[in-house]
Amino acid sequence: MKLPQTPQSFLRDREGAALHLLECRSCLERRTLPARYHVALALMNVEATERHIIRARRCRREPWVEHLELAHGAYRFKLSCWWHETRWTKAVTVVETSVLVRDFVDQALAAAQPDAVVLAPRAAPDATSHT
Repeated sequence: MKLPQTPQSFLRDREGAALHLLECRSCLERRTLPARYHVALALMNVEATERHIIRARRCRREPWVEHLELAHGAYRFKLSCWWHETRWTKAVTVVETSVLVRDFVDQALAAAQPDAVVLAPRAAPDATSHT
């Protein structure tokens, strides 16, 4: 039995997922995605960028997101590193999340555009030559 997809796995694993979601005219015009995908993009960004410091260096391991809550205009993620037994929190504001969503949509739309081919103008026939 196939498990249902989370918004994160849908965006990460399904080719063309963003374009599929942008078939909604309102989402396309506003360059946004449905709300549950906002949280997914914030989570994916935190997983990709957030690291704790160990011996004056950033840990190379991707953190485990244990909990998420929306409070006071920010998504608050509780993270942990199983390797170093470290826990910390990271807040991503709704405004920061909106920027992540818009950037994601813009990248998806740009990637969907075929390379523009500009044809060179045809040379005008020479009016002075007669054959």
